[in-house]
Amino acid sequence: MMTSRAAGIILFLLSSGLIASCGGAQKPAQAPADAAGSAAASMRPPSWLGPYDAEQQKLLAMPLEAPIEVPAPKVYPDLTRFTFTGEAPCKVPTDLTGYSDLVGQALGQSPYLYVFRNGPSSLANTVAQYGPAPDPEPDPWKKAVASSGGQASLEPALPSDEVRAELDKAKGLEPAQAFEILKKASSSAGATPGVHAMVGDAALAIGDLAAAESAAAEAIKIDPMFPSAHRILAEVYLRRSDRDRARNAIAKALALYPVSKRAWQVAEMLVGREIVRDVGIPPAFIEVNPAGAVIVVSCDRPLCERYAGCKAAFRYEPSLREAILSEPSTVPYHLSATEELVCLEAGLGAHIQAKTEAGHSLDPDPTAELLVRLAQSKGLTSYAMFEIIGKHRPEWLRVAPQAVHDAIVGYVTTRVFGPPTEGNPVTPASSGVITAMAAPPWLQAAPPTLLQTARR
Repeated sequence: MMTSRAAGIILFLLSSGLIASCGGAQKPAQAPADAAGSAAASMRPPSWLGPYDAEQQKLLAMPLEAPIEVPAPKVYPDLTRFTFTGEAPCKVPTDLTGYSDLVGQALGQSPYLYVFRNGPSSLANTVAQYGPAPDPEPDPWKKAVASSGGQASLEPALPSDEVRAELDKAKGLEPAQAFEILKKASSSAGATPGVHAMVGDAALAIGDLAAAESAAAEAIKIDPMFPSAHRILAEVYLRRSDRDRARNAIAKALALYPVSKRAWQVAEMLVGREIVRDVGIPPAFIEVNPAGAVIVVSCDRPLCERYAGCKAAFRYEPSLREAILSEPSTVPYHLSATEELVCLEAGLGAHIQAKTEAGHSLDPDPTAELLVRLAQSKGLTSYAMFEIIGKHRPEWLRVAPQAVHDAIVGYVTTRVFGPPTEGNPVTPASSGVITAMAAPPWLQAAPPTLLQTARR
């Protein structure tokens, strides 16, 4: 049964016209069968949390100026579950200020004590909010598999024992020798997208662009959302000076795994400059102290303060999640594009409200102004997925619905790369720069290798 607080929030959403605006329908990506058990587990500190440093512990030990009537529980995200939402333009300012008011209402009606302070982003506890740091490159031994309901999930895609034996032979060999062995392994029935990607990287290392392109195509045939395969194609097209196809391929690779250092190297070679992404919101500190108060520390801009408050409300107020995500309150707290979208809109609404009240006396906030324009023209889902979720939990982008993925690709090509310009320097294959960069990590001496990963 829906709680009265959730019903009140839904009434607010309906009266404000906020439901179904600024995004599409929500869809859970995975759902544990035991929701109640998962909810209880989400209140226990997970093994990946780690200790807080001295400055963070000082925050949690600071004296409170108000009594605590109901201690807030410790809550951490269930990383096995995620909710997507579509992209749609927002009504500015009504959608944004409406969500700002909604968050204010949720916090004001909470039985918990929220303590808001300002501080530097160095205090942020991003692991507690988003989970452990992601792998620096996409896991080659997983592939996206669509379920009967149409939603994809990442499933193991380990090579067969026969193929593993061939991979062992290739370990530590010169690129040309390794390529021949890997090519043989990829022809086996036990080959996986990761094996084909290894062939593609080996082919790039010896300059066989046709073989690299063919291997990437084989990987994509098995898993169209395999990030490394699109990155390999981008390297092939870049060496052929086919800049349009290279741009599209590397945009897809980054849209599927935004933290890949190698994909960023390819992108910067393509555009001929360092790509600077200074469009983020300084991360906050959000945690329950030993007495049961929710401590929220953010930068002092209205965008930061309301965004952090909204993130805290999603984490500790099941009625807010119940109303916005249309999920029972027993479902454990989990990350979602919807949460990021709503909290961005709430933060921007607070920025607009502060501008209206303070006028020219409010310090300028270029990030907020940029995001307001983006919200009005395109929407904020692709920004949230690429710049926030993609930074902390990039694996979810590998199973995003096609429409969401396409929107992220569009964001990368237009907002991250910028419009294509004539005369960008593209490194020719003969210079050796790309060849050196393209030598795959598993061909280097330093562990861990993809072969070791395959045995896990």
